[in-house]
Amino acid sequence: MDPKWAPYGLMAGLLDSLNIGVCLFDDADLTMLWNRSFLRLFPEHDGQIQEGEHYSGNLYRFYRFRLGPDELPHIDQYVRDGVARHRAQSRPFVFEHRGKWLRVGSQPLPGGGRIRVWTTIAAPNVDAGMARALTGASTVSDSAIMENVADGVMLLSADGRISQINDQCLLLYGLTRDEALGLQYEELLAAAWIARSPFPTPAGTREHWTLKLAEDRRFAGAPFEVQLPRDVWLRVIEQRGPDGVAYSTHVDISEMKRQQRAVNLAREAADRANAAKSAFLAMISHEIRTPMNGIIGMTHLLLDGALDDRQRFYAETVETSASTLLGIIDDVLDVSKLEAGKLTIETIPFDLSELIDEAIRLMVPRARERNLSLECIPPDDRIGRRLGDPTRIRQVLLNLLSNAVKFTPAGGVTIEVETASQNAGLVTIKVSDTGIGLDPTAIGKLFQRFEQADGTITRRFGGTGLGLHISRQLVDLMGGEIGAEPRAEGGSLFWFTLPLDPVLMDAAPVALPVEPEPIRRTGGRVLVVEDNLINQLVAEEILSQAGFMVEIASGGQAAIEMATASLPDLVLMDIQMPEMDGYETTRRIKALSPAAALLPIVALTANAMEGDRQQCLAAGMIDYVAKPFDPRGLIQTVDRWILGSAG
Repeated sequence: MDPKWAPYGLMAGLLDSLNIGVCLFDDADLTMLWNRSFLRLFPEHDGQIQEGEHYSGNLYRFYRFRLGPDELPHIDQYVRDGVARHRAQSRPFVFEHRGKWLRVGSQPLPGGGRIRVWTTIAAPNVDAGMARALTGASTVSDSAIMENVADGVMLLSADGRISQINDQCLLLYGLTRDEALGLQYEELLAAAWIARSPFPTPAGTREHWTLKLAEDRRFAGAPFEVQLPRDVWLRVIEQRGPDGVAYSTHVDISEMKRQQRAVNLAREAADRANAAKSAFLAMISHEIRTPMNGIIGMTHLLLDGALDDRQRFYAETVETSASTLLGIIDDVLDVSKLEAGKLTIETIPFDLSELIDEAIRLMVPRARERNLSLECIPPDDRIGRRLGDPTRIRQVLLNLLSNAVKFTPAGGVTIEVETASQNAGLVTIKVSDTGIGLDPTAIGKLFQRFEQADGTITRRFGGTGLGLHISRQLVDLMGGEIGAEPRAEGGSLFWFTLPLDPVLMDAAPVALPVEPEPIRRTGGRVLVVEDNLINQLVAEEILSQAGFMVEIASGGQAAIEMATASLPDLVLMDIQMPEMDGYETTRRIKALSPAAALLPIVALTANAMEGDRQQCLAAGMIDYVAKPFDPRGLIQTVDRWILGSAG
């Protein structure tokens, strides 16, 4: 410490015996010294305050203790204002802290810097002894205290009339002292509003405020808010003693209310923007999935036919490109669901080893195309069955594996699974490769939306930059961590750690449903309700080749008429159709007859947003197939429900 502050340190120590808090700041508002009384008065600083700390650090601790949830978002502004007051303060003011009333003075020092002194004073209580304490026993008058308080203050007599009021309070209400003294508080409010009152008479204004205050004063001592003309808002706190005398403070919260309104308006605008974005994504998803269904369906039919090698290569290229595009669409929809908070995580038993084996089997063809090895270091015996969300874990793992294969021109990809030695429920899955590696300075960008480590990545390898962003959010939702790092020997290592509690060995095994092999029921009649000509052709060809009799209805009314004439064995129902949508069509078909009420209707739709499946089921449909559909999956679904209906 600079020796020039030493005399003040001695003074601070002497003042401890008087319970007077002292804090000394230099010209740059840095803390130089403080005494023990300061820490007793402000225990939030004890063990926290440090020599050389800026005064703003002192204020942050002070306000975090005092501010409520509504005001905490504005703490930065309060601190800035507090620092400005500290530098410019010329007279003392009074405030209450931790049940004590304090008078704080601030004085610039001749050699530079500023000293702040806190003195405990008799509380401006509301009992009958308050005036005696302030005007008699105390050397400081009640008027002096009230004028030194930074906020508006008034004293009300036992009959509720204003007996004292400070200048700040008069300024807030826009009245003179002569106008205010002797009024009841509701009369004061009526007087403040009289020039702008919506009520025709002063009595009406007074009655309004009497009722309003009765509503706002929830219980004695509870703060309530009051609105004044010129968009002024006050927070009022009244403390009433047993003799009826009340002491009230009036704090200007206008700026906080304006900021709250701005935040609310911004939130409403954001909600509207999110709703518009969701609607836009739903529309775009539907419009893309509809022609995608035609592309994928026709390609499937083409590949099932007789093709020479070149033709098969062309058709397979179309199929691969369509699958890639569909993956991008699914990524965009996942981002939308995550941002809307509509993606849920489940916790069910699953076999982690089987999940990893399945992921490897799915990636083997792509690895072989690039002449890469794909292996898994055998996990230890503790992996076994776990509790978690296998669908989302598989999604994250497949994303990491897909990236590793994509960015590895030669060598291979390895998966490793580890459990924490101190926590058997913590599992880490690592995916390492011998690929292009990572720039350590760019790792921070990897998991951001639409970001990739290198601007040339998109041009060289393609992709949206959404996969890792989605993976990070999924891992966060599952309570884990995800990261990446370059490997010293070349390539990269991606990992994610999840809390996956082991399924107890003595727990009853969970019987997983086994899907029976579909038994083809040739001759079953399927009514396809679809307004898109290409999708009509795709569905008709796929189902006809599988042995079903297919009828086509190009709209809801036509479907109702055909079902009225003769009920099919099953209906595949599109949702977005002109004139009558699939929901209404389903309800009308179900209402035709008792037999029609039991008719299996399966949604076959490009609506793939969150909640679409539930909406279909709520309308009376029995199942849901999203476009573009897997032809084999569609056939299995039709088989299952026709057989179930027949049984």
